[in-house]
Amino acid sequence: ICMLLIKIQPLSYDAFRKYGEYIDLLDDRALASASVFPQAFFADVLSLNFGGSLPPTVSVCQLRRTDRAIVHFLEYHRHTCEGILPLDTDVILFVGVPEMGKLSARFIEAFRVPKGTFVRLNPLIIHGSLFSIEESGHSLCLLSGRTFANDMEMKVLSEDEKLELIGE
Repeated sequence: ICMLLIKIQPLSYDAFRKYGEYIDLLDDRALASASVFPQAFFADVLSLNFGGSLPPTVSVCQLRRTDRAIVHFLEYHRHTCEGILPLDTDVILFVGVPEMGKLSARFIEAFRVPKGTFVRLNPLIIHGSLFSIEESGHSLCLLSGRTFANDMEMKVLSEDEKLELIGE
């Protein structure tokens, strides 16, 4: 039997460049060099062209556990679904529906999402920063490209509007 032997090589940018691109979603330094957002959120670090006008992009959230899970802001997207995948820690995700199109904390619920569980948020679902169960972690976020510039309603909460998410 004649069999072609192919040597397995380490993944490197130079060797893989002709096939596509990759990024280590758990390497905070690599993520920081690929994003224009401030620390802890690395937007559009990789795009996926499926032939549409705005290709989906991969973003990564760097998560830290805090003593108290305080919600400081709310956001939603009018036309865009959002995919969330906790990679290396369970997370607390809060969600809700807008009240007459307004960002309001009135109908918020919170859920513990196990790592490795992919969540799709429909358009118009209020959400915001995830909270890590472990000391630190990462979560992958899939959105249409440029969603943060084109399809995001956001509200920073005043001190008396902030929410605290409490234990299960």
